[in-house]
Amino acid sequence: MYPFLWKEVFGYNVAMYDLLTAVGLFGMLLYVGNRLEKKDGYTRKQANKILLFIAVGLGSALFFSAVFDATFHWIESGEFEFGSITFIGGLIGGVAMFTLLMRFGYRSEWKNIGRLLNTITVGILIAHGFGRLGCFCAGCCYGIPSELFGFVFPHGHSAGTGAVLPTQLYEAAFLFLSAYAIHTYKAFKGREFASYLTVYGVFRFLLEFLRGDDRGSLVGLFTLHGNVYPSPSQYLSIAMVAIGVYLLARQAKADRGAPVAALRA
Repeated sequence: MYPFLWKEVFGYNVAMYDLLTAVGLFGMLLYVGNRLEKKDGYTRKQANKILLFIAVGLGSALFFSAVFDATFHWIESGEFEFGSITFIGGLIGGVAMFTLLMRFGYRSEWKNIGRLLNTITVGILIAHGFGRLGCFCAGCCYGIPSELFGFVFPHGHSAGTGAVLPTQLYEAAFLFLSAYAIHTYKAFKGREFASYLTVYGVFRFLLEFLRGDDRGSLVGLFTLHGNVYPSPSQYLSIAMVAIGVYLLARQAKADRGAPVAALRA
């Protein structure tokens, strides 16, 4: 189904989706490891321990992305089958696993869990952005049919649907721009994770209306383009925004109550 980059490497076919996902994950770990040592003041040994917990969290993210998607489709069809995955479900599972590992496996740094989540935010955006480029190469996560501007994916999951909107590229562009903004601008300092939850939650909620693949079903209110809305991802997006706004409000309250000297630091 996937367009292969190489016909065969060590006896295995290598898909662009797999390659780009691997590049994204490597970029995430490289960015986070560099920031832990150069900006957050961790030693190489401490940074490696945190990176190990992140790697375990990524494995958990893959598992939960499949479980969430299978659950939503079970609600819709009555059949619980593993097949596709959903990013937001993986994000929930991955972040939960990472926080649990920090809570019980690195107790001395548990007090800094908020700062660590801020540190890994740009890494998440980098990995997700490359993953969406992989989706574009694979022909999954495609948009609604479009006669004015669209792409045909003859080898992907959208084969036979004609030209469709490249929602994968829309999302990849948004993710990379968000990574740049959050990394660069001081307005996001100390509130990277909360800002990410808020802005991505809003973006993803709106993007869902342009997705043409099966979105699953939870508690639908109306039908559009053959899909039931709000989609499960939209409900999860609402939860992301709610948590993000809560964290931003709490941070703003903490800043108002902080001493002037601390604010200048």
